[in-house]
Amino acid sequence: MSADNNTPTMVTVYIDDLPYQVSSDDNLLAGVLSQKLNLPYFCWHPSMGSVGACRQCAVTQYQDENDQRGRLVMACTTPVTDGMRISLKDSQSEVFREQVISAMMTNHPHDCPVCAEGGECHLQDMTVMTGHSTREYKGDKRTFVNQHLGEFVGHEMNRCITCYRCVRFYKDYAGGTDFGVYGTNNKVCFGRQEEGQLESEFSGNLIEVCPTGVFTNKLFSAHYTRKWDLQSAPSICAFCSVGCNTSVGERYGSVRRVMNRYNHDLNGYFLCDKGRFGIGFVNGLTRLRKAKGISQQSPEKLTRLEVSKALVHYKGKNFIGVGSARASFEANYYLQQLVGKSHFSLGYSHNEMVFAELHQQFLIHHKAPSIAEIEQSDFVLIIDEDITQTAPRIALAVRQALRNASIEKADKLGVPSWQDSAVRTIGGSALSPLFLLQSKATKLDDVAEAVLMKNTQDSIELLHLFTTLIQNNHELAKVGDDNVALLNKLLMAKKPLIISGWSHQSPALFNATIEFMTVLTRTCKTLRSLLLPPEANSVGQLALMDESSLSIEQVVYKLTDNDSGIDGVILLENELEVMNEAQLNCLKETDKTIICLDHSDNQITALADIVFPAAPITESDGHFVNYQGQIQAFYQVHPSVLPVQENWRWLTLIAKAMYPKHALSQEVHSLSELHQLFHQHDDYWPITKSATYQANAIKPIAREPHRASGRTAKMANISVHEAKVSQSEGDYRFSMEGSDLNHATEMPFTWSPGWNSNQSIHQYQQKVAGHLTHQADALFFDFNQIKAVIERRAPLSEHQQCFHSQIPWHRSGWQSGLNPEFALLHKVNKIFMSSTEIAKRKLVENHWVSVDLTAASTGEKRQYIAQLLLDENLLGDLIYGDIDQLPNQIYSKVAVSIASAHQVEKYQNQCQHLQQKATQDKALILEKLKAQDAYIPIRLVSGGLDNA
Repeated sequence: MSADNNTPTMVTVYIDDLPYQVSSDDNLLAGVLSQKLNLPYFCWHPSMGSVGACRQCAVTQYQDENDQRGRLVMACTTPVTDGMRISLKDSQSEVFREQVISAMMTNHPHDCPVCAEGGECHLQDMTVMTGHSTREYKGDKRTFVNQHLGEFVGHEMNRCITCYRCVRFYKDYAGGTDFGVYGTNNKVCFGRQEEGQLESEFSGNLIEVCPTGVFTNKLFSAHYTRKWDLQSAPSICAFCSVGCNTSVGERYGSVRRVMNRYNHDLNGYFLCDKGRFGIGFVNGLTRLRKAKGISQQSPEKLTRLEVSKALVHYKGKNFIGVGSARASFEANYYLQQLVGKSHFSLGYSHNEMVFAELHQQFLIHHKAPSIAEIEQSDFVLIIDEDITQTAPRIALAVRQALRNASIEKADKLGVPSWQDSAVRTIGGSALSPLFLLQSKATKLDDVAEAVLMKNTQDSIELLHLFTTLIQNNHELAKVGDDNVALLNKLLMAKKPLIISGWSHQSPALFNATIEFMTVLTRTCKTLRSLLLPPEANSVGQLALMDESSLSIEQVVYKLTDNDSGIDGVILLENELEVMNEAQLNCLKETDKTIICLDHSDNQITALADIVFPAAPITESDGHFVNYQGQIQAFYQVHPSVLPVQENWRWLTLIAKAMYPKHALSQEVHSLSELHQLFHQHDDYWPITKSATYQANAIKPIAREPHRASGRTAKMANISVHEAKVSQSEGDYRFSMEGSDLNHATEMPFTWSPGWNSNQSIHQYQQKVAGHLTHQADALFFDFNQIKAVIERRAPLSEHQQCFHSQIPWHRSGWQSGLNPEFALLHKVNKIFMSSTEIAKRKLVENHWVSVDLTAASTGEKRQYIAQLLLDENLLGDLIYGDIDQLPNQIYSKVAVSIASAHQVEKYQNQCQHLQQKATQDKALILEKLKAQDAYIPIRLVSGGLDNA
């Protein structure tokens, strides 16, 4: 580093007698790859550093220009120095690298034609790169017994080359505890001590981290196709507010898999399992394929005229529009403008509206840090938000931030951060401070300096005390010991970070957290503050909110009030899970018209008068706004099969039929045209063609690698005649023909000549692990343009929360519940108490109990059967639990009693039935998809309904 800033010093390295400028912060391997030169490697990874386990990256280093012999060094463990001379092409290092591959291939199976990594295997690439082509070993190969590792990750240990990447990622990087390396009698095995589901939220990264096919995507393997036969498009994860970048691949009209799409500031090289495996719902049995409530002349064909006839009855009527945080920013804005701001609801309950209003005002004055910035923090405080479940990618970044203490300690001894093994040895157990102020256990507890287990009210009081102390500069001795340590270290930190979110459901705690963050910012200018909303486009909803926005309670009231002047409601991809049973009954009994746009069946589509089948994210173009306010585009992976179409296309038909005089009721054929229309209508519309499509306008980008096997061959089971390729107006062409990936601001896949795996991403980076060469500037929503300060509505009466929900990542969000693989992860309900509380209530640990909960806001009562488990970290009467189908809200009363034998038997039968149903659904979906392949149900021309 240069002395005056964090800019790395550039030094000159001579590679095969040619000079190259390389960062002094890099090791030699990273420096070579940053110059787009080919040097094989296995164990090294840009995010995990070097351990020198595979010896594959050998190069010859010379003392000076006169040295003719040189010496072999491993590039991944060699720091760069100014003037150093190396060779990649000399015979000494070339022979050594080929011998390393030859030794690895001694026991490697010859199963490339059937391997799920075939065509994108890093080992294949490196084998070709070293020139190894002949297998000389004739003896028996070493074999292993494979393990069952759960629903997502397949295991084929015979392909292992012992690079140790998997265990380094799973244990050292991601903090997993149920995976390791085991050796006996010249056999080294990577897996679990016992078979079973991998417990880490990042287990799917083993698939991309592994350079061979040891760990494979089970869901992809079950309905497999080669990488070069996949049409891919850049997308955004639709399951939480982080906005991780993904690449989604499809073939024959069905989505096959999701891969991580590198974004330096957000997800980097890694993706959580929800983002990787959760997309299966788009192929599910509950998908809506036909319209409901519209008279059709042909059951197979829906026309614009038929839609117009059905909607013309509502011309001039007053409708409420209910948006959704899982629908695109464009669709929510469109619906709001059509019905009017005073008739628009974000889809939030009254309680959630208080969160939304507080959060909106917070974003006006605070910018949330990126994941790359989170990883640089030297102190972290998390306030009652289990980020390991609600935003796993943020939790992974926090784990890396905790290593900064070790990295700093090693740096003082002159050991660079990329020397991973040495840094971990020097650092020992040293971690940057992590304090958790929470009401339930989390997976970060074991790496926290202190866990302050408190109920909601105690947490509020502590935050108020901290706020007062900072405002008045009072002596910290007035606070308890643990709290003194917390506040002292927070005030002494150079780059502190505070994280909280919506999941605790307490507006008072949320408000106290924001006040604390705001006051602390005045004292600590380097403070980074982060609030996590629940869904992919939650912050996009905040951008549309004003003082007239309706809560769901207000919507229900207006629909049931005959004097409200409201004739109906249009629901945009909102299943209304926030509604209680009484509100849902009101909706069932209303005589007002319910129009619903959604992609899958739910409780609202079942009672709606008109249902329009909307395309899910994989069949749509649009934008989400992530937790930072960053506006990110997702692109259609494949066209929808009519009458399914994008939600904004349905809204254009609704606009023309129901709101013909509205400025937005114009003919629109593409998303870019819709953006232009919005911009003409609203000067503050943040998305324009120049902002979103600036770099891709040169030429459409191919959705397939150049090695595609050919379109005729793909359809040979139907016809040898080549069908017309699907067309679209966007940046990505449904073909292997198109502009080079270097012209893409958002890459649909990762591929480069000689680098067929995702390791090829370095070919498109400014330097290894740096920004993409042609990455467009990030586009952020400017919350400062929200001029009106909303008068905060009064929260519901604040109740003491007696039960805290612990919703695991695979069940947070309605869309997650549509995946049978996710359903299989939930075995039984569980609740947790301290030993004191168990004794006080005269219960028995590990026994079945009946849990009766009363919702604070409505008085609604719910009863569940659960297994009682011990958590000794809990204080007082705190109780939390993982209970299926339990709405996440405040519960003011809880009664726990021993369950009867009949209750237990009934519940266990229900669990068994749900597991069987999930297994059957999984098989049915796979059977349906394989049958569908024979017909290729792809619409050949992208666009709207027939005009007839």
